[in-house]
Amino acid sequence: MNSVAAREIPQRSLGRREWGVLGLTLLFWLFDGYEVYALILTMVPALHSLLGPSQLAATPRYAGFLVSFTLLGWATGGILGGIVGDHIGRRKTMIWAILIYAVFTGSSALVGSWWALALTRFLTGIGIGAEWGVGTSLLAETWPPEARTKGAGLLQSGFSLGALIASGIWWLLGGQLGLSWRWIYVIGILPALVVFVSARKIPESHQWIQAQKSSVKLSVIWKGRYGRDLLVGLLVSISITVGWWAISSWVPSYVGQIATQAGLKSAYYAGLAGILYNIGEIAGCILFGFLADAWGRKWTTALYFIGSLIITPVVFMVVHNLALVLWLQLLNGFLTSGLYSWYTIQPPELFPTAARATAVSVIFNGARYLAMFGPIVASVLIQTFGGYGTAATVFGLIYILGIVAALLLPETKGQPLPE
Repeated sequence: MNSVAAREIPQRSLGRREWGVLGLTLLFWLFDGYEVYALILTMVPALHSLLGPSQLAATPRYAGFLVSFTLLGWATGGILGGIVGDHIGRRKTMIWAILIYAVFTGSSALVGSWWALALTRFLTGIGIGAEWGVGTSLLAETWPPEARTKGAGLLQSGFSLGALIASGIWWLLGGQLGLSWRWIYVIGILPALVVFVSARKIPESHQWIQAQKSSVKLSVIWKGRYGRDLLVGLLVSISITVGWWAISSWVPSYVGQIATQAGLKSAYYAGLAGILYNIGEIAGCILFGFLADAWGRKWTTALYFIGSLIITPVVFMVVHNLALVLWLQLLNGFLTSGLYSWYTIQPPELFPTAARATAVSVIFNGARYLAMFGPIVASVLIQTFGGYGTAATVFGLIYILGIVAALLLPETKGQPLPE
């Protein structure tokens, strides 16, 4: 029996420590989802209040810049956070990352120009990215192998739950009460308060502590089979990330446009679309973990990609009825965002503990350097084609890359974490 499996045998029962790690990381994932989706929901009304009259016609382009700056910060913070997390530990990195994104989300409520909002979103992205890789690694290293996949699916659903809460808050504040978009960012300061209360309860990974004594170096992820898996994992990540930010991030704006054309309140229906999308996303993330245990990591991922390839043109081109488009967001969220559970399930199973946070962060965040151009290009295509349908369908072809790349990765079902 290898040493990894031997170390994991005592952790086979789920106790207070394991559930505590899931609870805390899921809570911070919830805040991640809230911070990200707050921008998706409010970027159009925010820009309408921050841009001059002559700039309003180019609102989709400015919206693309806001999303791209967030992704740039997310990618940069994610890679740096992974490296730092492998050097100083999961716990300390998580605490600092959460404080960064909470403070700058709150600062977004105070801006007076679109470029100031872009700056605060960039800094928010740094914190979100830095927290992601170390949180994923902490859960994978804490939970026993027979429960790890399901725990990872539950963890990823926290992000979706945060986005759902943001959608509900915007539906209430903007759609029902007619309040300013700034209030949704004021609420984003809450993670900082949670850290002050719970920082001492965040445990350090025992596997990371043991890995500090091993001879495995961080550079191992660039070589041999680890290097190959890193590259193929990046291709999967590019497909998920570019697909979401270039397509799904436009769902509230797209539904809001349909509502406006029908003479209905845009904020109300945009918020409702976000609620339904994120309900589907929560179900998709949780079920991904169960299916990955039953069918394996490769085929579960490939089937989600196939579903995403099909649902995208259906939502954006085939169906034009507002009610039906709204209900389709349940399936759309299940597939296109349910894919995000892949990040918390398979990448941690591919790399050794000493380099796990770095490898996971490179896979998850490296794709964002490419994805940051997706919203900008998509906004140009939306203006060029006069609507969302063709632009979304063109970008949807990226899911074909995901299908191929997912099937090229090794199957890790039932295997212990590498040393």
